[in-house]
Amino acid sequence: MRIAYLADHPELIPQLARLHQAQWGYLRPEKSLEQRTEQLGKACGRGGIPTVVVALEDGELRGSAMLIANDMDTRPDLTPWLAGVYVVAAYRGRGHGSVLVRRIEAEAQALGVPRLYLYTPEAADFYARLGWDVEERCEYLGRRVVVMSKSCT
Repeated sequence: MRIAYLADHPELIPQLARLHQAQWGYLRPEKSLEQRTEQLGKACGRGGIPTVVVALEDGELRGSAMLIANDMDTRPDLTPWLAGVYVVAAYRGRGHGSVLVRRIEAEAQALGVPRLYLYTPEAADFYARLGWDVEERCEYLGRRVVVMSKSCT
């Protein structure tokens, strides 16, 4: 498996947008696939905020992770965020998610980010195993979520 910038593989943006829409569309049902595709395209940076990385294996998309300025409009005080951590279902449980998270942590550290944040409705145990700490549990977008953070220093 190889981690690359989505900016270097723009042909994958529509496929990744469809995967993200299928996974998280329920959180923001008002967001269309076209809007999600456009948002991903705009987030395709390298070595900055925003940045999107993808996991590739044999030329095929296996997953993604993002470093973005804000992922929770109710918490504009927290920045930046790890978001969009996704692994294609057939490849889950093989460590791809951990590698993607570590890559975004490294990107944040290289930028001098002191602390990185995320929220998750269902994967808090996964992030806890990677050293993330619970900041709070709250309701967001009609779901119970866990806000977590990790020091990048």
